[in-house]
Amino acid sequence: MSTMKILYCAHGDYWGSTWPYAFIDKYILETLKGMGHEVKVFDVFTRANMVVSFLNAYAKKFNLSQSQLINIMDDRATADLPLEVLEYKPDLVLHIVGRISERVLKALKQLKTKTAIWFLDDPQEIDKTSKMGTLYDFVYTVESSCVDAHKKAGSKNAEFLPLGCLPSIQKKMEVEDKYKSDICFIGVPFPRRVEIFDTLADFLKDFNVKIIGGGENIGSSEDPWMWQKKLKRLDVLGKFIVDEIVHPEESAKYYNGGKINLNIHRAAIDERFKFGNVQKILPQSVSGRTFEIAGCGAFQLIDQERANYAIHFKDGQEIVSFKDIDDFKKKIEYYLSHDDERKKIGDAAQKRAYADHTYENRLKKILSKI
Repeated sequence: MSTMKILYCAHGDYWGSTWPYAFIDKYILETLKGMGHEVKVFDVFTRANMVVSFLNAYAKKFNLSQSQLINIMDDRATADLPLEVLEYKPDLVLHIVGRISERVLKALKQLKTKTAIWFLDDPQEIDKTSKMGTLYDFVYTVESSCVDAHKKAGSKNAEFLPLGCLPSIQKKMEVEDKYKSDICFIGVPFPRRVEIFDTLADFLKDFNVKIIGGGENIGSSEDPWMWQKKLKRLDVLGKFIVDEIVHPEESAKYYNGGKINLNIHRAAIDERFKFGNVQKILPQSVSGRTFEIAGCGAFQLIDQERANYAIHFKDGQEIVSFKDIDDFKKKIEYYLSHDDERKKIGDAAQKRAYADHTYENRLKKILSKI
C-alpha cells in the first residue's frame, strides 16, 4: 500500500479527556503513523472549546435547545476544515465520532475530497448515524446488524468494521499485586451489568474481584455512572469497586493481572438510548473490550449476549462463553482451578488477535478503498 496523506479529525476529548473515544483517536493515530502514512490532526475539541463560552451565552439568550446548541458548536468547530483540506490536500478525511456539520461535509464533497466515518455508537444512535452517513464516501460501523440500515438510508459503501487491539499497549506483561485478581471486569455500570453483579454477589464474596469503571464525570451530574451508586449489594461488592475510567495502559495491567476477565455487554435494548434507535435494531457485535483482553493474552469469559463473538474467536479454544448465571458459576470454578488450560486459551486469543484483529488490520481495510 502506497503512503497516503490523511487528515484525521480528533473529536474524542469532546466529553473530557478520560472518555474512551479519546483513547481510540490515539490508537488510530499511532497505527497510521506506524504504517508509514503522513497524518495531520484537525483538533475539533480545541476549536469547540474556543467558542463554547460564547455559544452557551448565545443559547441562553435565545433559548436554544441542547441539540440546536450542539449543531451550532459542531458547525463552528469544523468551519475551517474545508480550508485545511485545500491547504493540506489529503487523500482522505477520517474520523470516528461524527461531529462534522452537514454544511462542512457538503463543502468537502464539492472539493471532491474522500471522506470516511467509523461509527462507534451503533445501534444506540442508528437513527442519527444512518442519516449522517449519507454525507460520507465510506461508512463503517462497529455493529454488523446496522449495515443494512445504513445502506437503506443511502450509504451504499457501508461495511461492518469492529474495533481491535493495539499490540504496543495490549500485550503480555508482569504486573504488581494491586492489579491481580481472580475475576476482573472493566466497564461502565449499565443496568444489565449491575443486575448481573448484584445477582452474583453471594457467589463472588470469597473471590478476589475487581469491578472497575464509571466515575463522577461519566453520565450526568444528576445520574453519574458509578458502581457505588448503582449496585445494591454493596455489603459484598463495595470492597471490589474502583469507580474511575482507567487509561488503556492501566486496563492492560488489570487484564494481565486477572485470572478471568469478564466481558459483559449492555442490554440489547437500553432504555436510556431508545430514542436513538426507534427501529429497535438488536446488536449482534462484541465490544472493543473483546479484542483488548485478547491482545493482552488474557483469559476471557464472555456472555452470549452478542451472537457474533464466535466469528472472531473460537469458543473453548480462544475465548470461553457463558449462557446464564449457572453456566457462569460453573466456568468460573472450573477455569480458576485449571491454570494451564486458562493460559493456553489466553495465548491462543492473543495469537488470533495479533493476526486478525489489530487496528492495523482495520485501517488497512479502510485505506484499501481509497
